[in-house]
Amino acid sequence: MTPDGEPPEVAGHTIVHLSDCHLTSTGVLYNGVVDPEVTLAAVVAELRRGQANGHRFDAIVLSGDLTDTGDPDAYRRLRAAVEPLGVPLVYATGNHDVRVAFHRELLGVDDTDPRVQRILLGDRLRIVTLDSTIVGKGHGRLTDDTLAELSRILGTPAPDGTVVVLHHAPVPPPTPLLTYFTLERASRRALADVIAGTDVRLVLAGHHHLAQSGTLGGVPVAVAGSTAIRTDPLGPAGHEHTTRSTAFNLVRLYRDTHTVSVIPVDGAATVFDLDPAGCAAVVAAHPVD
Repeated sequence: MTPDGEPPEVAGHTIVHLSDCHLTSTGVLYNGVVDPEVTLAAVVAELRRGQANGHRFDAIVLSGDLTDTGDPDAYRRLRAAVEPLGVPLVYATGNHDVRVAFHRELLGVDDTDPRVQRILLGDRLRIVTLDSTIVGKGHGRLTDDTLAELSRILGTPAPDGTVVVLHHAPVPPPTPLLTYFTLERASRRALADVIAGTDVRLVLAGHHHLAQSGTLGGVPVAVAGSTAIRTDPLGPAGHEHTTRSTAFNLVRLYRDTHTVSVIPVDGAATVFDLDPAGCAAVVAAHPVD
């Protein structure tokens, strides 16, 4: 029991949220500097460590720009990296992805039309992915058909609510250059109208290469950083500055709230590691009055 006399809170669902992996063709460095396969492997190793420590993940959401140029082999290597984790995978399309290869290699379908996918976890939590990409463009848009399909889906609530996933984050971007490549404001407003007052608990997105939070139509928005690089919002004025960085988000959904934790994968040294006996000693040193 906690000091307030209530039992510890336990999440009903735990989602790993990755984004902007930018896997390249074999032997090609992302931006000529980063090997995105190595950074993705570091994330997978961290998730394996979590599983070995007894943590369970209900889904892994990958919110677009999974490859840098749409190379079919890069999608196959991505799948080969994450599938062995044994966790349901949820893929969304980004502006660097190529639909025909994305759909064939990750979704197992042969088409090029934007797709609205529905995944139900344990018959309780619904995850809906939207395609916000415009072929040949960097910015994002949600079509009327996509929004209508989402509205139709949300007409029937899911037992544990809905999480909506798209690539282009529906919140203001962190740098001026990204403002040019953002989700069109009309689409952002329309999405807000569709999800307001529904069972949507959270919107997950990427594209900004930086962990962010915001709201849309009264619904929280969580943006995951890239597994490859990080946007620097405090760089020189007028510059688009990025740094080497690997991170992902860990989303925990509780009965009446949620948490989003940014997990850096940086090889940081251990400061302390209390075993159960050590934790019990700390608790005993802080008795409840």
